[in-house]
Amino acid sequence: MFKGLTVLLMIVLEPIGYVRNACQESQAPEAIKKEISEIEILPGYAEGLRGIEQCEFLDMVFAFHQEKRTELQTRLRTGETTGVFASRSPRRPNHLGVTTVKLLGREGNILRVGGADALDGSPVVDIKYCDTSVLEWWSVHDSIRMSSPRVDIVGNIMAGDTRVLLLKAAQLHGHVCPGLALGVMGAVKVMQKVITSGEDIRDYTLFSGMQNCPIDGALFVTGCTPGTNRFVMGSPGNDCFYVMNKAGKGWKVTLKDTNREYIQRHLSDGLSPVARGLAVLDMDFDELLILEPVEEKQ
Repeated sequence: MFKGLTVLLMIVLEPIGYVRNACQESQAPEAIKKEISEIEILPGYAEGLRGIEQCEFLDMVFAFHQEKRTELQTRLRTGETTGVFASRSPRRPNHLGVTTVKLLGREGNILRVGGADALDGSPVVDIKYCDTSVLEWWSVHDSIRMSSPRVDIVGNIMAGDTRVLLLKAAQLHGHVCPGLALGVMGAVKVMQKVITSGEDIRDYTLFSGMQNCPIDGALFVTGCTPGTNRFVMGSPGNDCFYVMNKAGKGWKVTLKDTNREYIQRHLSDGLSPVARGLAVLDMDFDELLILEPVEEKQ
């Protein structure tokens, strides 16, 4: 009956509520997820919340109301290019997002949730309990790791989870120490800038001006390794490293001459190397390292 005809189906969605939180501008989803959000359900739909307290996790469907662009091909933060339907990019044909949240409480028609990556004012078009049954049969996240092995590391970088990254880097380095922590701290700052810029992180190379603990932290966080031809060993003793793209632009991280004195002054005597390394992560970055943009490696 419809052969040769194009059938146009128009779907009209009406918001059932709105997201309220402190995130008003686009930023890394890991940062948004740290905020506690409120989902304010409109009065006309409040009756649909009956029994929702029994749901520990909810799936929320919302609109990317600040995004107007559509891209059918997108580059993931880990560098791979995929179709938009194989990504979580907000630049989608219908600009709809789905996020799983933890229900923290309910007050009337307002739900307090954790883990939402929607901006303040995002229209909510549906809420439903989270069906996790598929997770019992398939190792979903492992399949993602196989196609994009550094996806967790990039998430840690954008969330600023330096403690997690330090412990992961220690599996490569062999131990936790202040030097490894310094390398992780410097590399995280650089990679946040690279990823936020939208550039392909695989276009960057790590140039090392040191042969000690910090470079292993930088190597792990950046993913620039000898095996990928993205690691160059320079003259040791300069106490710095560069992360540069093919055009010769990038960032230089230098250990401050006074970093050892500063660390010693702020650490208690008798701490183990592990405790010292973890403590360094909480220290003032600008007292330990110098981060500066460069146009060409010196």
